[in-house]
Amino acid sequence: MKILLTYFALIALLSCKNEHQLSNSQPNIIFILADDMSYYDLSCLGQNQFTTPNIDKMYNGGLFFSEAYSAAPECAPSRGTLMEGKHLGHSRIRLNRSARMQDHLMDDDITVAEMLKKAGYKTGFVGKWGIGLPGTEGTPDKQGFDYAFGYYDQLRAHTFYPYYLMENGKQVAIPENYGFDMAKCYAHTNSEEGLNVYNEDGQLLPNGIKEPFKAKNSQDLIHEKALEFITENKDEPLFLYYATQLPHGPCITPDLGEYKDKPWGMKHKEWAAMMTHLDRHVGDLVDLTEELGIAENTIFIFSSDNGYAHCGYMGRKHWEDDPLFKNKGPWKGGKFASFDGGVRIPMLAYCPGTIPHGTTNHQVVLYDFMATACDLAGVEAPENDGISFVPLLNGTPEKQEDHEYLYWGGGTFTPRSQAVRMGDWFGMRNNPSDSLQLWNLKNDIGSGKNIANENPEVVNRILEIMKEAHIDSDWYQNPEDTAKDMKAKTDSAKEAGLMQVPVRANSTYPGKIE
Repeated sequence: MKILLTYFALIALLSCKNEHQLSNSQPNIIFILADDMSYYDLSCLGQNQFTTPNIDKMYNGGLFFSEAYSAAPECAPSRGTLMEGKHLGHSRIRLNRSARMQDHLMDDDITVAEMLKKAGYKTGFVGKWGIGLPGTEGTPDKQGFDYAFGYYDQLRAHTFYPYYLMENGKQVAIPENYGFDMAKCYAHTNSEEGLNVYNEDGQLLPNGIKEPFKAKNSQDLIHEKALEFITENKDEPLFLYYATQLPHGPCITPDLGEYKDKPWGMKHKEWAAMMTHLDRHVGDLVDLTEELGIAENTIFIFSSDNGYAHCGYMGRKHWEDDPLFKNKGPWKGGKFASFDGGVRIPMLAYCPGTIPHGTTNHQVVLYDFMATACDLAGVEAPENDGISFVPLLNGTPEKQEDHEYLYWGGGTFTPRSQAVRMGDWFGMRNNPSDSLQLWNLKNDIGSGKNIANENPEVVNRILEIMKEAHIDSDWYQNPEDTAKDMKAKTDSAKEAGLMQVPVRANSTYPGKIE
């Protein structure tokens, strides 16, 4: 009941007019994408077991989108659609895996970084990329970013103590982390809680590392590079895509901090500490723009990459709410499936003294970012599926264009599924042979009662959208594809030498694989 009350309180339109609209035609843009962060992992939205004061500050001084969606229910396609501005019926990356394994963007794909670079921006990426392995044309340094640092391979991004990171296409060795036992870290998260070791002060003693206090946490290294990029480019328009690993599992943190003595299980302590780690770094980014005198010309957008995933790290069934943190929310499903709960995310925009403060229930989706960023930069956007939400940022909601519909297709658990949100309606089917399930989210936020039989006209329109929105992919499973079809695609990829095999975290020392 508490969650429902919090949600319905949010959907009231509270926005007030801002004192002055975006005055600079090319403001700095910093997009912070959290990884597997749950909707109610933020204390500004009701989390009461731990706090996120820096993100709360942005929430309290910025614009919150209470009806925001990811463009996909899992990591890689969410990131691909964000960069391309296309939904899952049109985008290059549609699942975490294709017939040729971890797939990538191509040379002819146009990213938001390429568009902003064309507009005169300095473009930077730090963190988890996941849409182009080293050696492919899909790496960030080949997709419009002047500077790129972090994980190109999303499987390697599972470790916070890697043997190397990538910088502008080259490996940067981290010998301080050699020996880190990633297998034990996985086992700790999946079942055997207690395998991660912390001293009496709550500091991590990473398994397998000879000198544990010299170990380098990748989030800290990535964050340092982000601060450097902002500082070095403060005098010209900049775009920073800050795709943090946090709080994606496996659960581990350099310091349990204030949670070390909590009467919780270790993984709950770690999750709270990971969220605190993220919140601290968000605060650093905002503080730096204030110190550099560029805060009022810097737009922050903060969001997450997919719906509820937290339970997968706690040994429970998928989509089951956490009994302690209660961070799932009322929505049906979660990560890996195109139910409302698989794509429902928190999102806010912040620019002190410029973006209006309050809440809007206008429906936005991460693939709107291409259109919005191009609008802010004063450059015409390429063909895309998004709608610029700059009118909302300017405090002129009456000028904001609405989506006719939002479209999703696929998910690791339901690769042949399709889903559509159209106004208050949400329709979804797992396979083309299945009947459409239909819910009215205004009256049934948890998608509890299928009312398809009572609304045949709505059902027919959504089925039309599903047909018109999807263009078949050569490598991903299309709604009509059978297991036999997918095997043929995989065999074709192998014969053509097109398999892109991801590297398991810390499976090798630098120079051995990539």
